Amino acid sequence: MSGLSIRYWGVRGSVPTPGAGTVRYGGNTSCVEVRTPGGRVIIDAGTGIIPLGQQMTQPEEFGLVLTHLHWDHIQGFPFFLPNYRKGHTIHVYSGHKADVSLESVLKGQMQEPNFPVSLSGLPARLSFNEVPKGERFEVPGARISTVKLNHPNEATGVRFDVDGRRLVHLTDHEHTPEYEDSIVAFCQGADLLSLDTMYTPEEYEQHVGWGHSSWLHGCRIARKAGVRLLVLFHHDPHHGDDFMDEVGKAAGREFSNVIVAREGLELSV
Repeated sequence: MSGLSIRYWGVRGSVPTPGAGTVRYGGNTSCVEVRTPGGRVIIDAGTGIIPLGQQMTQPEEFGLVLTHLHWDHIQGFPFFLPNYRKGHTIHVYSGHKADVSLESVLKGQMQEPNFPVSLSGLPARLSFNEVPKGERFEVPGARISTVKLNHPNEATGVRFDVDGRRLVHLTDHEHTPEYEDSIVAFCQGADLLSLDTMYTPEEYEQHVGWGHSSWLHGCRIARKAGVRLLVLFHHDPHHGDDFMDEVGKAAGREFSNVIVAREGLELSV
């Protein structure tokens, strides 16, 4: 393939929300798949990584980038089927602010009595890599740029530049004035910007400091950075399908080319 594509496997924040009210947009937590001419990169291991893993039946070497290590971004990892298949080589990357290592965090959630299979007992080959924010790094099939995000314990935003095309995925992030210049510069000219827009503007006023943005923040960033397509992402678990329909309409009045992320959505750049 040429260019870039992104597929959304989990679009929720905080906790999974299965049920009749989330059928159209989906209830799985954060996981997206980016395809490049060189291969596949998975971003985050929320519960959305579980159905993705069920499709990955052939031996493969790929990168799994964890934007941070909060529960809704790693809770699907123990149930990711490629972990249990010989022949898979998984390079796990994360930039996070913590006194413990990436490997120890993933190991901890798979220890008794939490889980019956240990990290060391997985048949796949795994490597664990800490990525300093603001630096670029290589994964199989891609070179990724990073930026520091405004989130409790910090988080890392990622950017793919391939054949003159630019794809940016920023989650989780609370947009404030001190982050304006760095975020706008990082997103400048993006063909697609996928962004944490968990709240409405009214809800955001009640959640200042929680580490998430509103759809209005997203529209302003996209407009200022000259983004072609804005994808609203990391939906609040209390926002059902009808609510998200209204969010999409409201955002569309502020930015002309906007889509609300849903499970199964695939976009080419």
